[in-house]
Amino acid sequence: MTEISVVPLPLRDAAARARIVTDLDSNLLVEAGAGSGKTTSLVSRMAALISTGTANVDEIAAVTFTRKAAAELRERFQTGLEERIGALRDELAAGGADEDADLELERLARALDEIDRAFIGTIHSFCGRLLRERPLDVGLDPAFEELPVEERARLRRDFWGAYLERLARDSDPILEELSRAGLRPANLFGLFDQLVENPDVTFPAEAHEPPSVTDVGTIRSDLEGLVDRAWELMDEIPPAKGWDSLQKKLRRLHFEREITGWREPANLFEAVAVLCKSGKPFGTTFNRWRDKEMTRSLVEDINAFGLGDTPAQRLVDRWYAHRYSLAIRLGRAAADAFADHRLRTGRLDFQDLLLLAARLLRENETVRRQLGHRYRRLLVDEFQDTDPLQAEIMMLLASEPQEHVAGEGSGSEDGSTSPNTSTTDVGDWRGAVPRAGSLFVVGDPKQSIYRFRRADIQLYGFVRDRFEDFGAVLSLSTNFRSRPPIGDVVNDVFDDEAFFPSEATPQQAAFERLDTRPPAEPVPCEGIFAYFLSPPEANKSSAAADDGARIASWIRDRIDRGERSPEDFLILTRLRGQLSAYAHALEAYGVPVQVTGAGVGVEEEIHELRVVLECMIDPTNPVKVLSTLVGIFFGLDYERLVQHRLEGGGFDAMSPGDRGQADVVQAIRRLHGWWRAAATEPADVFLGRLVSELGVLPLAASGDLGALRAGAVLFGMDAIRAAAVSGDTSLPGAIAALDAAFALNEAEAPLEPGREDAVRLMNLHQAKGLEGTVVILADPTDHAPRRPDSHMTRSDEGEALGFLRVSEARGEYRGSSDLARPVGWSDREEAEAGFAAAEEVRLLYVAVTRAKEELVVSRWPEGRGTSAWSPLDAWLDEHAEVLELDPGPPAEREELPPEPERVRAAVDEAARSLAEGSRATYTHGTVTSVAKERPRGRARPHAAPGEVEPGRSEMRGFSWGSAVHGALALAASASDGEVLRSGCRDLLVEHQRPLDERGEPLELSELLELVRSVRGSEIWKRAHAADRKLVEVPFAVANLESTPESEPEPSRLDDAGAPGGRRQLDLFGSAVAGADASDSPSSVNDAAAESEKRSAHDDGDVPTVLEGVIDLAFREPKGWVIVDYKTDVGTDPEFQIRARGYRRQVDLYARAWARLTGERVLERVLFYTAQGRVESW
Repeated sequence: MTEISVVPLPLRDAAARARIVTDLDSNLLVEAGAGSGKTTSLVSRMAALISTGTANVDEIAAVTFTRKAAAELRERFQTGLEERIGALRDELAAGGADEDADLELERLARALDEIDRAFIGTIHSFCGRLLRERPLDVGLDPAFEELPVEERARLRRDFWGAYLERLARDSDPILEELSRAGLRPANLFGLFDQLVENPDVTFPAEAHEPPSVTDVGTIRSDLEGLVDRAWELMDEIPPAKGWDSLQKKLRRLHFEREITGWREPANLFEAVAVLCKSGKPFGTTFNRWRDKEMTRSLVEDINAFGLGDTPAQRLVDRWYAHRYSLAIRLGRAAADAFADHRLRTGRLDFQDLLLLAARLLRENETVRRQLGHRYRRLLVDEFQDTDPLQAEIMMLLASEPQEHVAGEGSGSEDGSTSPNTSTTDVGDWRGAVPRAGSLFVVGDPKQSIYRFRRADIQLYGFVRDRFEDFGAVLSLSTNFRSRPPIGDVVNDVFDDEAFFPSEATPQQAAFERLDTRPPAEPVPCEGIFAYFLSPPEANKSSAAADDGARIASWIRDRIDRGERSPEDFLILTRLRGQLSAYAHALEAYGVPVQVTGAGVGVEEEIHELRVVLECMIDPTNPVKVLSTLVGIFFGLDYERLVQHRLEGGGFDAMSPGDRGQADVVQAIRRLHGWWRAAATEPADVFLGRLVSELGVLPLAASGDLGALRAGAVLFGMDAIRAAAVSGDTSLPGAIAALDAAFALNEAEAPLEPGREDAVRLMNLHQAKGLEGTVVILADPTDHAPRRPDSHMTRSDEGEALGFLRVSEARGEYRGSSDLARPVGWSDREEAEAGFAAAEEVRLLYVAVTRAKEELVVSRWPEGRGTSAWSPLDAWLDEHAEVLELDPGPPAEREELPPEPERVRAAVDEAARSLAEGSRATYTHGTVTSVAKERPRGRARPHAAPGEVEPGRSEMRGFSWGSAVHGALALAASASDGEVLRSGCRDLLVEHQRPLDERGEPLELSELLELVRSVRGSEIWKRAHAADRKLVEVPFAVANLESTPESEPEPSRLDDAGAPGGRRQLDLFGSAVAGADASDSPSSVNDAAAESEKRSAHDDGDVPTVLEGVIDLAFREPKGWVIVDYKTDVGTDPEFQIRARGYRRQVDLYARAWARLTGERVLERVLFYTAQGRVESW
C-alpha cells in the first residue's frame, strides 16, 4: 500500500474558482479539464445565484448532456442547498452569523421547497418545454409527442418506403432519371438519413451533365486492355491462398463485361470506378500470377490509369457529380416531406425539437423576450459537444431581440435599451450579446468526441471568441480525480504539437496542463502498467479472446486477494465490435460484468420469440411453422419432419390434423393452441404467458451471459407492453416493437440495471463523464480510420454547408462503395480526415483521464500492428511497469447431474406448485347475474319457429337502460335545466341511441319527460328530504349469499300482519293490489343458494365476491331505503319471471348495504320508470 503525504498548496486555478461563485453578473465560459469539478462548478454557481438573491429558483435553467447527468446535477444541487442551510443554522445558533444570514437562509429554504420549479435536464427536454409553452407560434399541435430513439429509426424507415412507393405510383420523373444514372432509390436511404439528421444544413448540388460518348472512348479501350492482360496472367483455378484483392477486382470486371458488355453508361462508369482511387497505390501478391515481371508492368499501368488525378478519375468524378445532384434532389424532397409529416402529426424527433425551438426564438421577438425573462439564468454543461442549434438557442434566449453593441453590461436586466445604441438583426444569433450574467457555460474542448453527432469544435471556437468579447473565459486545470502518475502521462504525452498544440486550431484544442491534486488518503496501488498479447492467430477475434482471458484472470485474482472490488474496474475498447468476447471471458472467470453500448445479450431467445410471433401471424405458412418447430422451443430435427410429411402429416398450425409423427402432431397442436390464444388476447398478454409457459427466462439465465440475456428478454417484453399501452396490441405491432427496441447497436438490457458490484465494460464513446479506480485500455487491434462520408463547413455569415459521399454498404467489415459524391470531394474528404485524426487524439485523452489510480494498457507485440492506444507506446516503453498477465484456467461451470429421479421429482414438485397456485382464492360475480339465475325446475319459454322471441319487441335494450340510469343519476345533482338537457343528450349519443338527420337524439324529449316524472314521484321527494342521499354507489362484498336473512321488518308486513306481502304504488303513490306467495322471503334466495352450493362444490371453501351498483340509497330516521331503477315496459310474457329476479337483486343490494354500513335497511324499492310504477317491500 502506497503512503501519500500531501502538503496543501494554493490551487493554480483558485482565482477562477472564486470568480465562478462571486462574479454573478458576468457571462462566463469555463474550460474545465478532466476531473476538475465541472458539476461542482455548476452547483456552486446555482447555489450562489440563490443565496445572494440574484435569481429565484424558477428563473434557473441548467442544461446537461444526458438524463443521467441531469439527475446527478439535481441531486447535488439539492444536497448543496441542504448543506448550506444546515451551516447557516449552525452559525445562527452559535451567534457568529452576519446580519444577512436570516435573509439568505430564507432564500435557500424557499429554493429548496421550490426546487422542482428549476429546469434541470437535457437540451431536448428543455426545447420541448419551450415549445409546449408556445406551440402555435411555430404551427405545432399542442399535444405533440417526442419520439423515442428506437421509434425514430422505425418511423424513418417506414416513411422512406412509403415515399418511394408514392413516387412509383405517381410515375415521378425523378425515378427515370435515377434509373438512367444507374442509381436504385432503395440504396439512397443512408443519404435520406443524413439529410433528416441535418435539417439546418444546406447541401449544394448543382446539376451536372453526364460525360458524353466521346469522353468515354479512350477510357473504355484502356480499361478493356487492362482487364484482358490481367485475365491472361491469372490461372483458371484459384491459388492455394486465394485471389488477392486486386485479382478479385479484375476478375469481377471481366465477369461484368462478359454479362453486360458495359453497354449502358452506368455499367461502364461503375467499371472504371473500380480501378480509380486516391492515396495508396494498388499492390498485389506476385506469386499468385503466372509471370512476375508482366504482372509488375500491369500493376504500374493500372496505377497510371486510375491512381490520383488521371483522365479516368476525372471522368468518374464527373459521373459521380451528375449522380450526386439527382440523389440530393430526391433525398431533400423526401426529407422535407418527412419533416412536414412529423410536424403535421405532432411526432417530433430530437432535431425537430432543436430546430423548432430555434425558429421560435429567432422569428418571434415577443416570445423570445418573454422566455428570456422567464429563464434569466442559463447554465450549460458539456458545451464542447453541443449541437450547433443548441448554441443558437442558448445565445438567442440569453439576449434581447435588439442587442447593444457597446459590450457587456450595456443592457439592463429588464431588457431596456438606451437611445444611443445600435441594434442587430433579430435572428442574428452570432452577433447577439447576452444580458449581463445570463450565461454560464462549462466545457472542455480537449474532450470533444462527438463530431459524428453534429458536435462542431469550430463552432465551439467561435462561441469561445464571442465570450472573450462580451464576458470572460476561465480555465480550471486542477484535477481532483487522478493520482500523480496519471497526470504525468497526460502532461508528457499530450503536450506535443502532434497531439494538442500550444494554440488552438480549427481542428484541435490547445493543450492545458493537468495539475493532479487527489485526496490525501493512501491507496493500495497506483501507476501506469502495460502488458502484451500473444494470440494464437493474428486476427481480431483471436486477439480479443486472448486479451479477454488475460484481463479476466487478472481481475479475478485481484478480487480474490482482496486488493480490489469488481466495481473498481473500468474496461474500455475503442470500438464495440469485440465487447461480447470480453464479456464472455469475464463471465467464464466468474467476474460480474455490466456491458454498455453493444447490445450484448440480445441473442437467440429474442430471435426465437420473433420466429414464434411470425408463425402466429401466418399459421398456415409451412416455412414459418417449420422454422418454429426446428427452433429451440421444440427442437425437432429435419429427419423427423420429413418422416412426418411422408406419413401424410401437414404443417398448418390452424388445422393440426392427426396424421404423421406423433411428436410432430403434438407440437403443431401446441402451436394451434397458441394461435387460438393469440387471436383473442392482446400481444403483450399472449407473449407474457408464452414466455412463462416455455421457460424462456430460466433458459436465457442459465446460458452464457445469462444475466444479460435474461435482461434482454425482459427488455423486449417491456417494449411490447409499451406498444400495447400506446394502442398497438397486435402481433405485427409486437414484432415492430421488438425490432425497434433492439435496432440500435448500443441497445442494452441488463437484468439488474444500475448494479454496482460489477466490472464495467464499454466502448470509449460510452465513457463520457465516467471514471474508474482501475482503467484498462483493451482490444489493441488495428484501428484503421474509416473513410469520411460527410463534411460540414460554416460560412462567415454562419450558413451551414454540407457535402456527402453517397455510398452503399458492402456488408459488415467490408466497407462501402461510392454511389455519388460532389465535385471536389477529394479535398473535402482530406479536410474531414484531418478533423477525424484530431478527434482520435481527444478520444485517447478521454481514455487516459478516466483513470483514478491505475491505468493499464493492452499492447501488441512489437511490430504486430497499431491500435488506438499506439500513440502511448513510446512513453510506455520508457515509464510503464510491464505486467505478465498469463490467463489461468477459468472456473468450471457447475452442471446439474442429469439424474432421472431428481428431474422427475423436480417436475412433479413444479406441477404441484403450479396446481396449488392455480387454485382460486375467491370467486367473482355480480349481484345481477346471481339474482337472474332461475330456481331449479323453471325453464325459459322459447319462441316457435318463425315467431319473434317473446319480449324482444317490447324491450328497448341495455343501451336505453344505461341512458336512463345515467340521466337519473345526473338529475340527482343537476338543478339547472340546460345542464340536465345537455347531459341527457350526451348520454344518448354515448350509448348510440338513434339520431335524426341533424345528429340530435330522437329520444331526448322522451328521456327528459321520464326524468321529470321520476322527479315528481313520492319516492324522489322522500330521497331529497332525507339527511343523506347517494346515487350510483358501486360496492364489492364477500360471501354475501351466506349472510343470514334479517328478521321481518315492520315495513314488510301486509295489512293482515303476515310477512312477505307486497304493496305496489303507482308513480304518484296510490296503492295497487298484488301479493304473490311465490315471492315470499323463503324463495328470494333460491338462486343464490344454488350458486353458493355450486361454488362450494367447484372451488372449495373460498369466498365469493359479488359486485354491484346501487342506483339510489337514502337514509331516513328509521333506516336506509334502497332504490333500483328498471326500464321494462312490462308487457312481454317473461316480465313476471324477470320481476322475481329483480326483487332478488334488490334484496341482495339491501343485505350488502346493511353489512357495509352496519345500519338497518328499512325499505327496498323497485322503480319501473317506463310503467310509472313503484314496488316497495
